[in-house]
Amino acid sequence: MIWCLGIFLESLLLARGFRARLLTKFPFFYAYSASVLLVALLMIVTTFYDKWYWHTQFLTLIIGYGILLEILNHVLSPYPGAEKFARTAGLVAFGLIFSFALVAPLVIPHWSAGTTIEFERDLRSVQAIFICGLLAVVSYYGIPIGKNMKGMTVGYGLYIVTSLISLAVRSYAGTPFDEIWKTIQPLSFDVSLVVWVIALWSYCPNPVPDPTIRLEEDYEALVSRTRSTIDAIRTYIGKAARA
Repeated sequence: MIWCLGIFLESLLLARGFRARLLTKFPFFYAYSASVLLVALLMIVTTFYDKWYWHTQFLTLIIGYGILLEILNHVLSPYPGAEKFARTAGLVAFGLIFSFALVAPLVIPHWSAGTTIEFERDLRSVQAIFICGLLAVVSYYGIPIGKNMKGMTVGYGLYIVTSLISLAVRSYAGTPFDEIWKTIQPLSFDVSLVVWVIALWSYCPNPVPDPTIRLEEDYEALVSRTRSTIDAIRTYIGKAARA
């Protein structure tokens, strides 16, 4: 029932996104939603589930980083400098994680289910750090966020937190927790889907930010201080080398 409910909600989310013309406004988010729906439909086949579950789990997890880029791009779009920095950091993190996901099974000996759980937990932790960092910036500067972005952030944040907790417990409890975990994981995602369907039923652009918000000025000041520090370090190293 949980699995079927998830497929229904995913289909409704995509159908409503198409009807409300949101697919082009949030392409990363809907690409992730479409990939999750496809995997859910394939997982109905028992043999596919047993053999390919973890592979598809990592695939959707990596694609899920696109949601973080989507949120960062829309929330910080009025602040080009900060948005560029956040986007670059997100792409670098995504590239490193994607590369590690491809290489790790080949270089790590005795790759096991326990290693897989720890790996997924680490990836989820990085996602949690991204969302917490964004929320900290939004809260500190009082950046207004529209209904779409609020729902996208809350829904994905809830799923990440639940995944982190369940993965930690599963790593500690071992296989006896498997049956509970198989229920908690899809159920938590269904909750996120409900949040997304409600929040993304129609397009709600972000409010115009308050012109007194000093995020861009603070970012430029930080860049200036960082450059000055790097120049000072280079000068010191140069003098030390000549001495």
